[in-house]
Amino acid sequence: MQALTSKQKKLLIVAAFVAVVFLLGLLFFSLLSRERHHLEQEKKELVAMERAKMQEELSALQEEFGIQAQKIRGASGYGENRLHIASDSILDQLSEAQAKVDRLTAELRAVKDNDAKRINELSQEITSLRKVLRSYVAQIDSLQRINTELRAENQKMSDHIEATEAETRKLAGEKSSLTAQVARAARLDAQGLRTASLDKRGRATQRIDKIRTIKVEGTIARNVTAQPGRRVLYLRILNPNDQPLAGDGVAFSYEGSTLHSTASKEIEYGGEDLPFVLYWNVAETLLVGTYRVELFADGSLIGRTSFSLRD
Repeated sequence: MQALTSKQKKLLIVAAFVAVVFLLGLLFFSLLSRERHHLEQEKKELVAMERAKMQEELSALQEEFGIQAQKIRGASGYGENRLHIASDSILDQLSEAQAKVDRLTAELRAVKDNDAKRINELSQEITSLRKVLRSYVAQIDSLQRINTELRAENQKMSDHIEATEAETRKLAGEKSSLTAQVARAARLDAQGLRTASLDKRGRATQRIDKIRTIKVEGTIARNVTAQPGRRVLYLRILNPNDQPLAGDGVAFSYEGSTLHSTASKEIEYGGEDLPFVLYWNVAETLLVGTYRVELFADGSLIGRTSFSLRD
């Protein structure tokens, strides 16, 4: 085998060196490519994690905005007009914030993984929304506190009105009772009512065919509570069939009804015992049996008695 010349040796060394450099270059580029792929994969994973985190934050924000809106709606119904205006204004702002959350959610789904700039902008907008939420929470808590105070004040006022109305009803009842007691105390009272059957000469008789007049007498008892002055006594005599005997027919009121007297008489009452007499001249056929006698004055029944007639 022929020995290599010096020139050939040099060329061989250069070729070997170039081959080594080439191999080292291939190895470097291979490692660099693998590292770049690894970095790209890590970047994708980080972006995916960031997306998921941002999506969770947006969902949480949407839920919290809804909760705060419900608080505002639940706080309505009390307070002054300016409180309603404030509540309506915050509700409008919450609706705008919820719409913005919906928009950011849609953009987050659509943005490309390699659009780092837009992803960062979306993250900043989400951070801004969190600050806005904290501001709304503070305002809503303040409104709820005011609303609670107004509810308590309203309940206090309602209780006061109810107590006042109850006291008014009680006083009205006491007044009505007192008025009724005074009315009863002031009512005239006919005592010692007696009847007599008289013939045409004014003598007592028991013969029914001889009776021409029925006499009723008694005494209006002393009553310092009663108002002195003129009074009208109304006499009603009812036959055994419970029919009133015909007489002067003067109408008067008693317990919401209009009655007609058998006889009547005007008296001057001064608060002391006052005897009285009323007469009824027989104007119809008398029946055998028991007759009821009732005496009225000032719309009240002030005395009653009865008598019987026999053949």
